[in-house]
Amino acid sequence: MMSGRGGILGALLGKKGEKNLKTLCVRPPYCNDSTLFEGKCVTCQDTPCVNACPTEIILLDAAHTPCLDFAKGGCSFCEACAQACPKDVLNAQTGTNVLPIRAKIDILACMAWHQSLCNSCLDGCDVRAIRFLGLFRPTIDADACNGCGGCVKVCPCEAIVMHTKEEA
Repeated sequence: MMSGRGGILGALLGKKGEKNLKTLCVRPPYCNDSTLFEGKCVTCQDTPCVNACPTEIILLDAAHTPCLDFAKGGCSFCEACAQACPKDVLNAQTGTNVLPIRAKIDILACMAWHQSLCNSCLDGCDVRAIRFLGLFRPTIDADACNGCGGCVKVCPCEAIVMHTKEEA
């Protein structure tokens, strides 16, 4: 539960991040062929990738395939999911560790865009893809963003959502 200014602003503007997370299924990293999720993950009984994730952001969708939930945290690209995958859907040797998504700031919901001092997203971005104009107006460098989602959970207004690269 949020409190203070972020909670009030988030309540007034709605939970845009929640809607986006439910419509955008982001697969875990280390996979080059997304069709493998539908073909092989549905037969996996123990959900080893879900259990192996130290940040606990891997959830199973309605089709019993893994998706990332950035409202819980960001992907650290630790390779634990790939090491735990018995079906070789996730493979740290052959798969990519950059997710095909990018963070985007909703400037209408962002406190810093409304002259409130907030840099929570900056602290959540390990690759430093977020830049501020002075103390305000954060922007995300799409070329530097690796899609980890670390900035999503720390935003008190839920002003950061993940989009496909083409939408960002």
